[in-house]
Amino acid sequence: MGFKISKGVGMMLVASLSFGIMNISVKMTPELSAPEMVFFRSLVQIVIGYLTLLKMGVSPMGKNKLLLVQRGLFGSCGLLCYFYTLHHMPLGNAIIIHYLAPVLTTILAIWMAGEKVIPLQWLFFGFTFLGVVMVNGSGFQVPFLPMMVGFGGAFFSALAYNTIKKLKGVEDPNVVVLYFPLVSVPIALSYFIFKPGDWIWPHGMHWLWILITGVSTQIGQFFMTRAYQEDTASKISAVSYVGILWGAGASLLVFDEHYQWLQYLGMAMVIAGVVLNINAQKVKDFFAPGEE
Repeated sequence: MGFKISKGVGMMLVASLSFGIMNISVKMTPELSAPEMVFFRSLVQIVIGYLTLLKMGVSPMGKNKLLLVQRGLFGSCGLLCYFYTLHHMPLGNAIIIHYLAPVLTTILAIWMAGEKVIPLQWLFFGFTFLGVVMVNGSGFQVPFLPMMVGFGGAFFSALAYNTIKKLKGVEDPNVVVLYFPLVSVPIALSYFIFKPGDWIWPHGMHWLWILITGVSTQIGQFFMTRAYQEDTASKISAVSYVGILWGAGASLLVFDEHYQWLQYLGMAMVIAGVVLNINAQKVKDFFAPGEE
């Protein structure tokens, strides 16, 4: 039984690495508030996205504006909820709740896109998620409101990913990516209407990290969009768990954070769960050939 990476899975691996770089750059600017980073990141993305579409001769307005706005709205809400949990609960707990999004993506894909899920995939999802819990080394002992906001963020992210799937063959991937920052900008700015004192003008190295954040996000969003349009949501969403491994590597190499042996075991479980999930049909055929 041979395992190979499909085009969609390969694209999602590139996307997860790009998002890993984004996470590092955001962590390097702790003085700037989350909405401010979202705002500046979105501005960089808008410039890159618009120039890309202009060069391609593709209209940035798109054809199905309703779905495009939905994708931007769902993605923005998911991002803001995730940042809220990062500010109001331990990092490990926030990440654990956030990584419910791939499971919710698969569940919603059954309803929104009519996708079929092999029963084995649920087992592999559980195996992978257990690895995520072990890597983070913490449970769900958090205040009720942040926990519910975290669940809401995972749900909005799942809606965004399935909306991307519905836009396959309808919109250019660069148009789909552009609408995310277009919607994020006014949402992020609205925060400072109520809390103007939280605004701090970037200076020095802040601008470099903002640029890296925007560029890496743009690359990640493009490849993630293409990945969801190339393969089933259940496969692609499972690959997103690899992002926690990039985070672990960054913690070790960049921020000098170390892990216990149980957490390394969890990382191995994440890798194994992802590989098994994206090859679930082959695993099923190997153990039960010809069975429907």
